[in-house]
Amino acid sequence: MTATHTPANETYCLWEHDENHEFKIGILGTGPGFMLILDFISNEHYREFMPPMSLVAVAEAGNNEARLKYMHEQGIKPFDSCARMLTTHPEINLVVELTGSGPKLRQLRQDLPSTVSLIDHVGAIFLCGLHNMLQVSSHCQRDLSQQRALLQAIIDEVREDVMLLDKEGRVVDVNKNVVQRTGKDKAQLVGKPCSEVQTLEDGRAFCPAQYDAKCPFLTTRLSKEPSEAMLTRVDENGRLLYFRVYAYPIFNPQGRMTHIMVMRRDITARTRRERQQQQSEKLAIIGEMSTYLAHEIRNPLFAIGGFTNSLLKSPTLGDKDREKLVIIAEETARLDRLLTSVLNFARPGKPDTDATCDLAAIATETAELMSIGYAPRGIEIRVSTAANLPKVRGESEMIKQCLVNLIKNSIEAMEHGGRIEISTAMQDDYAALTVSDTGAGMSEVMLERIFNPFFSTKEKGYGLGMAMIKKMVEEIDGQVEISSIENRGTRVTLRFRPALAKDGERTETTEDTTGLARV
Repeated sequence: MTATHTPANETYCLWEHDENHEFKIGILGTGPGFMLILDFISNEHYREFMPPMSLVAVAEAGNNEARLKYMHEQGIKPFDSCARMLTTHPEINLVVELTGSGPKLRQLRQDLPSTVSLIDHVGAIFLCGLHNMLQVSSHCQRDLSQQRALLQAIIDEVREDVMLLDKEGRVVDVNKNVVQRTGKDKAQLVGKPCSEVQTLEDGRAFCPAQYDAKCPFLTTRLSKEPSEAMLTRVDENGRLLYFRVYAYPIFNPQGRMTHIMVMRRDITARTRRERQQQQSEKLAIIGEMSTYLAHEIRNPLFAIGGFTNSLLKSPTLGDKDREKLVIIAEETARLDRLLTSVLNFARPGKPDTDATCDLAAIATETAELMSIGYAPRGIEIRVSTAANLPKVRGESEMIKQCLVNLIKNSIEAMEHGGRIEISTAMQDDYAALTVSDTGAGMSEVMLERIFNPFFSTKEKGYGLGMAMIKKMVEEIDGQVEISSIENRGTRVTLRFRPALAKDGERTETTEDTTGLARV
């Protein structure tokens, strides 16, 4: 069998082959389809689908008043015959015959010059059909535009970041939230890699420099299935942020994945509430265990300690046995201290709701006390107090205990010395006590678990310090906030409710101190 080859020029559309050709049209007769063909020729919406066309003249227009009026409004002068129309307008190169008369059509075919094409009243049916198709196309385009605008309006109202990406991770489209956060026009974002568009509120990149195995986009690209992940980031102030990121594959009618939609939701506030609820549940469990610990562990522990101390007093005890008993006594004492810490943490607090204290005075006194032993180690403690700070609800010794623990944590985070700044100020409706240091800071993992009971970053300790502080402050309707950046330091803020005057009494306020006192 011999293969046949189609000539190259036959693969082109005639319109594409002669794009500059324009049809100058003359119409003979005003029979059926006349108004549709006029609309077909003059409608601007059809220009992109058809070659250039213009109506030059009409011959044998008849007596239809509506059609004559339309031609008059369009500036079209009718002719009484086709011959006169062609003589007056030699530029006409296409005649459309709509008389429906066989003899006239045959005569027309004989008289038309070779430079003029002819569409008879039967062939005009295809023009009418094409007109109807173009009308349907225009209607579909309008409907599609409306649906696209509606869908875009809905997506723009979504508060989360929504991005449409190609399979290479380049941005195809974004919603209004992304545009507003980046401060750039959508046209500036389209075509850029997702990693350049997906940022935090402060403008820093959301995606880490190294490969992130949890990235839902990469998971969906490989599996072609929806995926999601919870990711944590630290903002420029060292506060931990939580995000839920979703990825959904987009398929074409042939079932091939062409795009991936990525949505990022900031769930920081919700996660903090959930973590607080989880911590409350943990504390409740620890509280239930405290009774069991007190009766089932402490009593035998006292017996072990008592017998050990009694044996240590025996004059016949050998050195090796004495050494072993000393170890037993030390470990028993350590277990007792641990049990005491657990019981103190688990017991329901009974804060004095009527107690008030001077936050600035506590900050100054505690800093003076702590600086005595640590100044030679290169630890500098500074105190800054705000003017007219109201007294706060809470017991002075409790707040001082919290502050001492925070200062100790800061000192332990600065092995080679550093600076601790203690300040007081009003923050919204709270009086705030802030302790910040220039220590080692914490990672995202440590920052996320810092308030968990028994979690500790120290080699020695029970991991109850920060959990205890949070518990005591929240028991008096206060708040605790922590922020930290690795190798830059940590900041902890304790917020307390101002004490309110009762029965006409005026709440005393702290007088302005020196503003910045170095201790």
